[in-house]
Amino acid sequence: MHEVSQANAELLNQLVPLRVKIADLEEAAKTFEAQQKKLENQCIDREKTLGKTEVALEEKTGECSRLVSENATLQAKVQELTVTLASKDQELTTQAANFKVAEEKLIGECASSFAEGFAEALVQAACVNPDIDVSGCSPLNKVFDGKLVPLEGSEE
Repeated sequence: MHEVSQANAELLNQLVPLRVKIADLEEAAKTFEAQQKKLENQCIDREKTLGKTEVALEEKTGECSRLVSENATLQAKVQELTVTLASKDQELTTQAANFKVAEEKLIGECASSFAEGFAEALVQAACVNPDIDVSGCSPLNKVFDGKLVPLEGSEE
């Protein structure tokens, strides 16, 4: 019996450290479970964040695609307006040149008409007053201080 008691005591001596190890392992298991739960919650939060980020990315990608398309449309419009502007500039240049030609022609016609009218007035004055001397009369002269002077000389 003494041997059995001694064996029992030895077994108890071996059992105590094993129980301490079991307690330590149970405590470590609880700590591990808490860490695992914390990590699982972090994973869930990250998955939610990832889902939100993916949705935001899809929205931004759609917005980017829309802006790229809008940019292409606007660039085409700019090209079209640039061509139209160049055409209008050319048209304006042509019209300005045509206006200059018409202006010069009109000025020439007015000068010719004035010269013809002046010559006709001199003929009529000579007809009404046959003794009048119209030889010094010219559309390029002006009466200044009772005398005929060239137009440039009348500004003295």
